[in-house]
Amino acid sequence: MPSFQPDYSDVRGFNYHSSVASTGLENWLRFDAALWERELTQGKAYFPKFNLVRYWLSWDAYFRDPAAFKANFETALTIADQLDLKVIPCLLNRWHDIFGLDYGGVYLDNIIVPSSWAYYRPLYRDYVTDIVGSHQGDRRVEIWDLCNEPWSYSDLDDFTKPLVPLELEWLQELYATAKAADPAAKVSVSTHNGHDLADLTWVEPISDVMLVHPYFICNPDQIWDQALRDRFVQDVEYMVDFGRKVGKPVLVTETCWGALKDSDRVDILRFTLDTLAAHNLGFMAWVLHSTPVADAHAPDVAVLGRGNNCAFTTSDGALRPGHDIFNQY
Repeated sequence: MPSFQPDYSDVRGFNYHSSVASTGLENWLRFDAALWERELTQGKAYFPKFNLVRYWLSWDAYFRDPAAFKANFETALTIADQLDLKVIPCLLNRWHDIFGLDYGGVYLDNIIVPSSWAYYRPLYRDYVTDIVGSHQGDRRVEIWDLCNEPWSYSDLDDFTKPLVPLELEWLQELYATAKAADPAAKVSVSTHNGHDLADLTWVEPISDVMLVHPYFICNPDQIWDQALRDRFVQDVEYMVDFGRKVGKPVLVTETCWGALKDSDRVDILRFTLDTLAAHNLGFMAWVLHSTPVADAHAPDVAVLGRGNNCAFTTSDGALRPGHDIFNQY
């Protein structure tokens, strides 16, 4: 098994969803161990430095059949272990696609409206207690990622600003719940690229490792835009400086913006990974395998939203041309 340095600079990882699932429910209720093993083994063959995988779990699947979900998760951990991959399980998700290709996850009425029929906070606490507690001291788990990209709204205005402390209070509750289930576990929250990176300040007290998502977000005609490139480097420097200031390691749990044209994607990869490596950051790309999940496929797989294919393989499992550039870092 890999043994990471405290700064996580040696991480070369990927997010993984199976090639047949568009949501967490599909991924875990229709779990196919043979498919997972084949696709992750293929990923390891394409990328020999691949040492950390981020699995997106599904509270929805757990709620429908806790025993089956836990058995499937155990199998997924075993597959990773056999491939010398450590795992970051992402327990909950607040990212929702803007074009309707929604992965699922947590919505605001689930966590901040007690009068809602869909107020699930007590159930989320039970889920976190069970999953983390069942894997207390599990050497295969590197970090428990409590929630992917909270505060998933584009602007902070008069309507959204009051939501920030309410959502943060829920995350604080989850952090305390996870630590009660396994006091020695590393527990954190993966923040997105928005809100002028104020998210880092919000989650720092409940993040043992600062988990960040620096994407060089651009359209194909903007890849060489110097102002956009300068802003990306500035954001990465802020993340590194923030981690140094608070005395915590910084790990990139998502990066590598996509494009439909392979050569455009390779240009994005080169600039992104050059920048991250220059700042001594370990990173996990979005996303290993072509999958119907939003922003992770070409037109032959599923309907396109913004046409932003972040997958490193084609629908038949072949490596996209030029994408072995990942191995240069």
